[in-house]
Amino acid sequence: MKARAEKLGTIAAVKGTMAEAHLAWAESRFSDARARLLPRLEPECVAIVKSKLLATDWIPLRCLVGIDRAIAALVGGDAESVFRQLGRYSATLNLGGVYKSFVAEEPHRFFEKMTLLHGRFQNFGRSAYEKTSERSGHVRIDGYEEYSPVFCMGSVGYCEGALEMMRVPGPASVREAACQCAGDPACIFDLAW
Repeated sequence: MKARAEKLGTIAAVKGTMAEAHLAWAESRFSDARARLLPRLEPECVAIVKSKLLATDWIPLRCLVGIDRAIAALVGGDAESVFRQLGRYSATLNLGGVYKSFVAEEPHRFFEKMTLLHGRFQNFGRSAYEKTSERSGHVRIDGYEEYSPVFCMGSVGYCEGALEMMRVPGPASVREAACQCAGDPACIFDLAW
């Protein structure tokens, strides 16, 4: 596997619902999670963790990545597994709430519609979906000026969580086949069920 780089700056932002979902996951494991995360964060990110974010709030991608890293350090063990669990939980929480009507019984339809929501959850990159067989497809995400393998692992988990919510007929699998963090032109997530 290629080495994976990270580029975080001041422009890329994500909706607060992502951070709130990740913090809720941490709080389900540690009742004082927010307080325990604070010493591990940059001052700008501390303010985010101390506040209750609204679904309409935008936060810097670099803070989401910092929060996720702090959560993984708090939990211990395999950080990539934690990032995937955060993404999975975010899918379950967000798709089961405000976007509940958006979850389709048919995975192809859901992932096609998901590309329409891309800009509602992040202000960077483009998303497209392609059906590759009756029970598989891939999500292509490109145009990221800022990127992080932490965010990519969370995206894998998000797709896993979405497939789990749809109760697909077979075992669901999500694999990152290409990654901008590794110098590829796009992140490609292969999905099968």
